[in-house]
This record gives sequence, C-alpha cells and structure tokens, in this order.
Amino acid sequence: MSIEEAKRALFKRLREFYGDNLLSVVFYGAHLKGKLDEIDVLVIIDKPTDSVKVNRVAEFIENIKEPIEDKFGYFIAFELYTKEEAENFHSSYLDVAVNYEVAYDKNNYFQNLLKEMLNPKKTMEYVKYLSTIEYVRKDE
Repeated sequence: MSIEEAKRALFKRLREFYGDNLLSVVFYGAHLKGKLDEIDVLVIIDKPTDSVKVNRVAEFIENIKEPIEDKFGYFIAFELYTKEEAENFHSSYLDVAVNYEVAYDKNNYFQNLLKEMLNPKKTMEYVKYLSTIEYVRKDE
C-alpha cells in the first residue's frame, strides 16, 4: 500500500475520531519530497479530549497512530495540539513552514496561525524568548 493511501486512511480516522473537534490536519516533512517512508503530521483540535496532555497523546497513539502503522507499515511522527496549545510557538512550525500539505483546515485556522507565526515582528519575539538564558550561580 502506498504512503498516499496511508495518509488518506489516517485523515479518515482523524475525522471519525475527533469529529467537529478537529481544526487542522497538516502533513509535512521529507515524505512530501519522496525522501522518507515516514508520515509527519500536525493535528490541531479545538478542545482537549482529556485535561491531561499525556492522556490525549496516549489516546491518539492507541486509536489513530498504531492502527494506521500496523495496517500500512509507515511510521507516523505526530504533533498533537489543542487550539490553545497551538497558539504558542513550537519549533516544529519551522519544519512545517518549509514544506507542508494541508489535508483539512477548518475556517483556515492553520493557515492564519502560520501567517501569524511567520510574521517577522512576532518571530523576533519568539527568538528573543528562546535565546534568553538566565545564568544562576550554583552557590546562590
């Protein structure tokens, strides 16, 4: 089975599992250039299905990732965010911005988010934040 068939099945499973709570599904990474047999996917949901992130990730792995990997044989690397989490800067957005394919984007949520994240003024705020390191002496 092809990687495109696996992606279609993955998207279908995401739609069935999250329903109206699904905001965006974005494929990105080397598989889009035919360089890797691995599927990278960014999934954004509106509201948390569980208040504990590790539970949401475990739920995703059990109900979506593993069944698709078992059936199609492609490894799935994923980022799973709620709307609130997605609106914080994530370094993975830099990988996504280089090469991506939008499978689903309710009300252009991801497209608008990416524009905001790539806004030079906003980006500089993130760089300043990420590059600020506070040095604390061990004896203090």
